[in-house]
Amino acid sequence: MSTQQIGKSLLIVIVTGAMLSGCATNPDGTMNDQQQTVAEGAVVGAVLGGLLGAAVSKNKGTGALVGAAAGGLIGAGIGSSIAERKAQYATEEDFLIAEIERNQEFIAEADAENRQLYQEIARLDRESQRLAREYRAGKIKRDALASQQAGLEKQLAKAKQINSLTEKQLADADQVYRESRQKRGPQDKYTQQLESNVVKLKETRQQSQQNVASLQRVYDSMSI
Repeated sequence: MSTQQIGKSLLIVIVTGAMLSGCATNPDGTMNDQQQTVAEGAVVGAVLGGLLGAAVSKNKGTGALVGAAAGGLIGAGIGSSIAERKAQYATEEDFLIAEIERNQEFIAEADAENRQLYQEIARLDRESQRLAREYRAGKIKRDALASQQAGLEKQLAKAKQINSLTEKQLADADQVYRESRQKRGPQDKYTQQLESNVVKLKETRQQSQQNVASLQRVYDSMSI
């Protein structure tokens, strides 16, 4: 993709993001705190979605536009969720403290689930290989393989769910972090704690993605 094409695609993304954010204004052209959060989420989603669309589409301009629209809707959804939670607290500091604790609780639970799955995968891999060998040797019937595959499907579904929830939590936490960084600055203690949450959530996501890939590999190896 040429520099000129990137520039055109990025321009489409920026214009679309501006249009999305403009939809959130009041009749007098101002935005309250909740509208601003939703608008910021829409713009972030539009930029990310637009760049992704431009990267994967043959028609770069159309790809960026479609990606920006889809990303904007996702981002606006994230912003709405954040705005709803923010409205429950008297001060911004109370909201940020609650968000940091919410992220930490999620990370602890997801990491525990990921560790358990990681240990289970090694056992499932050994058992699946043994069953596959015995089936090829005619020592067991296909029902034994089917039973093992059913168990693998359940574990794979669990791993995908953890990964999906982690993706959502990361997107949500990243939006709160970006907003805090913009309003309070990078040196603010809450901003720094939120940044740490985002880093840890990315690590959690990486582990959950590895678990999904490993379980998928084991499951595929059972296909006879």
